[in-house]
Amino acid sequence: MTRYLLDTNILSHAVKPNPSAALGAWMVDQADEDLFTSALNIAEIRRGILLLASGKKRRALENWFEGPSGPSAIFAGRILAFEERAAFAWAGLMAEDRSRGRPRDPLDMIIASVALTNDCVIVTDNERDFAGLKIFNPTRG
Repeated sequence: MTRYLLDTNILSHAVKPNPSAALGAWMVDQADEDLFTSALNIAEIRRGILLLASGKKRRALENWFEGPSGPSAIFAGRILAFEERAAFAWAGLMAEDRSRGRPRDPLDMIIASVALTNDCVIVTDNERDFAGLKIFNPTRG
């Protein structure tokens, strides 16, 4: 059994008007209990919604986010926290990357550390920022 942590871009892509057919097919093939996200991914989505101007699009996204098909509801019991083990993993990732001269985004590395400490593959279409880590890009279809 492989456990997957869905990155923010994958969660957001799934609710687009025309989501990737490859992503949809991959999602259908997965067991719910193998799919996770992190509290940071939920926060990034919420921040994105809050940054939108008031209007129809923002209301629609707020309704989705807070409703039964929003990420908190869909991933209830499968939202992983950034806790002490992940904090130590994050520190190691950040120090290693800096010593190699390729510092990475601290928020992406929080997601990576949560995935690492929960034995998850990161599902993302952001391959560049997660290079060298266990990732899978289902949008490549």
